[in-house]
Amino acid sequence: MSPAGGAGAAAATQTPRAAFHAFLARHRSFLLTTHVNPDGDGIGSEVALALWLRAQGKTVRVLNDSVVPAAFLFLASDPPMEVFEPELAEQRFSAADALIVLDTSNRQRIGRVAPLLDRHAIPIAVVDHHVSHAHGFGQVNVIEPEASATGEIVYDLMREAGATITPPIAEALYVALMTDTGSFRFSNTDSHAHRMAAELLGFGLDPQRLHAQVHSHASAARLRFFGEVLAKLELLDSGRLVVLEAAPDQFQRHGLQGSDTDGLVDMPRTIAGVDAVALFSEVEPGKVKVSLRSTGRVAIDAIATRHGGGGHPHAAGVLLRGTRADARARILPELERAIAEAPPSPNGGRV
Repeated sequence: MSPAGGAGAAAATQTPRAAFHAFLARHRSFLLTTHVNPDGDGIGSEVALALWLRAQGKTVRVLNDSVVPAAFLFLASDPPMEVFEPELAEQRFSAADALIVLDTSNRQRIGRVAPLLDRHAIPIAVVDHHVSHAHGFGQVNVIEPEASATGEIVYDLMREAGATITPPIAEALYVALMTDTGSFRFSNTDSHAHRMAAELLGFGLDPQRLHAQVHSHASAARLRFFGEVLAKLELLDSGRLVVLEAAPDQFQRHGLQGSDTDGLVDMPRTIAGVDAVALFSEVEPGKVKVSLRSTGRVAIDAIATRHGGGGHPHAAGVLLRGTRADARARILPELERAIAEAPPSPNGGRV
């Protein structure tokens, strides 16, 4: 195994993509991980990359801080995705030649996996499309903010390598792309994303089935929870800012967890005149997940980054310690300043 420092020096003389291909060639046993509360892009990218590496005869394990959300369990059976446990994590790090982090370039965002990076001198590659930590923390960093999804970067890397894309790989990549573009509705959807989707459909995928598998998992309890939270939404700054809150007792009463809020913060973006939405979810006392969304005129990623999170200009988040009141006091003044610096548009807050 090449020393981490030597790998980093070699990577510095190559383009990031070339350095990544060399990274894959250099190692035999890989450990993959993604951010806490993984989404379709994180899970889909892990599955696609793991299947590609295994086809090359590599040994691959996937270990994440968080459980796989129900919406993506159909992807996560092969390869199996393991959830962090201290002893298991030590075993996986000891057995791996290299670590690949997908869909985040913020070390803190890999959760309980992060401290092991200090105890194991393991070479690291990062593949991500978030701009908030553009330099990454790996010896190799393929960070392309112009990409619609991390799965899009993985797809490009596979095509550059002449890899055989199988139907399971295509399915995982399509889910990554579909979810991170909001089913091709978000502003990050470009011509490359549509070409990629068209090429993946050529492998016999059923887009209607995949959309249903991802989005048809709502329980009655989750819908009631959404209704409770939305019924108490606040309109601030003359209707340009929507604030939502979810309390620990609500999660407990409905038998939900943090990932069950997915999609909730996006709903108020359809209100006329809204520029930004903030959701403060206190899944357990003293731990607040802040989800931020913008309708396109206000960049919110810098706000999340300043507090240790990250994301995109129009979709970002951060996990804060303290109460919901504490989180509001830290986030809302910055969000209100960002909104104030963006004058209202003639068509009610949208471009």
